[in-house]
Amino acid sequence: MLIPFRALPALAAAFLAISTSARALDIQFDYTYDTGNFFIGHADRQSLLDAAAAVFELRLADTLSAITPSGGNTWTADFDNPTTGAAVSVSNLSLAQGVLKVYVGAMQLGTGTLGMGGPGGYSVAGSGPSASAWFDTVEARGQSGALAATPTDFGPWGGSITFDVDANWYFGTGSLSGKNDFLSVATHEMGHLLGIGTAESWMALISGANFTGSHATAANGGIQAGLSGDLGHWASGTMSTIFGTTTAQEAAMDPSITVGTQKYFTTLDFAGMQDIGWTMVPEPSIAALLASSMLLMAVRRRRPEAGTVVCHRRNSR
Repeated sequence: MLIPFRALPALAAAFLAISTSARALDIQFDYTYDTGNFFIGHADRQSLLDAAAAVFELRLADTLSAITPSGGNTWTADFDNPTTGAAVSVSNLSLAQGVLKVYVGAMQLGTGTLGMGGPGGYSVAGSGPSASAWFDTVEARGQSGALAATPTDFGPWGGSITFDVDANWYFGTGSLSGKNDFLSVATHEMGHLLGIGTAESWMALISGANFTGSHATAANGGIQAGLSGDLGHWASGTMSTIFGTTTAQEAAMDPSITVGTQKYFTTLDFAGMQDIGWTMVPEPSIAALLASSMLLMAVRRRRPEAGTVVCHRRNSR
């Protein structure tokens, strides 16, 4: 199941051949804060990020409303600088329908930590009769269930992902042996940014140390899936099957990945996303999916998710 880097141009072409109109999401990576040039000047790394994004662009069908500030309706995107960890605020981003903006970079994350990511927060202000709808757009992007007292959906503007600058990364060339697969980690962190372990609709489905979502339960053989101690991942070692196949694999959204291996999103991982509110497109061919893996002023404020979570490496066993 290893996808060599030399295959990525062909995979990208195959993905782009899918009608743009069929893709509800457009995940756009922003390198503004990549001041350490972890991605800038490295087309191979950027291509792998695009491959990770395509895993979700192929499967998620939600229509996220555009965020278009104007007049008294303004907002600020809040997130952690992916290269320094400092808090960042960007005023009045305009996001087209379906667009998610993801700021990326790299810094030292400490022993054993490969990546860290999650959705961003926001501040929003508005006035007049359109203020309430404007607040809801920034908070939920048209996903009404995200606004419920017990949330059942999720509509982020985007967020940030940081990778460990010191990790011995595999970027798709040479041998994977002894290295940490970048594509697998990027896909894992995108899962967090899209709500696994971070969305309020995920938190609403936690009972004790189990996840009660009906789709995940069905995908887990009718048994509620256990969670890790941080409640933001499946329990370590949770098994499923690579989506669209009968091939057994440890779930992509458990807390760690074995050095020298790759992980693909599994049936359980996608089921968890469905439980937190994402709508799935009709099942694509497995070839396509594996190819992709590569008035008075009023104010609301939401801080960046405290549940930003990490992916750890573990030694080969």
